[in-house]
Amino acid sequence: MNAAALARIAAKVNGVSAAAIAKADARSAITVRRRFEPAAKRAIREIYNVRVSDLTGRFTVRTGADEGGEYISLNASAKPLPLFGFGGRWGGRKTAGATALIQKGERKVYNSAFIATVDGQRRVVARQFSRDATAPSGRDGRRKLRTLTGPSAFQMVMGQGDVVVTRLAREMNEFRGSELIRQLKLARQGKR
Repeated sequence: MNAAALARIAAKVNGVSAAAIAKADARSAITVRRRFEPAAKRAIREIYNVRVSDLTGRFTVRTGADEGGEYISLNASAKPLPLFGFGGRWGGRKTAGATALIQKGERKVYNSAFIATVDGQRRVVARQFSRDATAPSGRDGRRKLRTLTGPSAFQMVMGQGDVVVTRLAREMNEFRGSELIRQLKLARQGKR
């Protein structure tokens, strides 16, 4: 049962103008659009050990209409986040490597990785392997470091088994319906 459609019909029966119903529709879409990104960050942080500040600017919310009706979509960046932002730690030269906690409860060791400052920011890095390296290990010296990355915002939203995206879609659809009902009640009270 579509509660939002029933609310539109009830508003028409109660004498609310078509313009007021369209205005309530637009207002509810704006509210959902404003809440979409924070809801995505909250859903991601329930599973992944990522800082909110690392997710800032990684999402865009778009609204529009097509032959199927109106839609609200969340576009997430596919650029991987630095591994340091996932709780990267390094215990020093005598350890196996740096560690990071991408998903809550699963700390992983990255062999031969360490934490260094690269371009003014702390990063989890590893020396690259090279055919012309002079070291017996085959790794280049200090001049060639590879920054290790974790998942992107897109990968975290899609998650394993679509858990995050399914929950997020359900939450936003429910919120859209309840917000439209609230806006239509306001329109009925004012009979705009």
